[in-house]
Amino acid sequence: MRRSIDIDTELAGQLKQIVNLTREKPAVVMRQALRAGLPIVANRLAAPRPEGYFADAYQKRNRERSRLELAMAKVKQRPER
Repeated sequence: MRRSIDIDTELAGQLKQIVNLTREKPAVVMRQALRAGLPIVANRLAAPRPEGYFADAYQKRNRERSRLELAMAKVKQRPER
């Protein structure tokens, strides 16, 4: 599937620099950049999770872990020398 995009001069300069470094075709570099960057864009633009989305994860707290954390909080710590 062919697509065309407009890029600004700064991005064109960066693309040219990467093409020179990798000795790949510009189309290959752009495809790799899209594949690497699309998940980041998707996460950034994802809808916020509804209120209480993680509530189930915090209802069943492990008692042993809670006891261990409380006990470790009482132990005096000192920096390593």
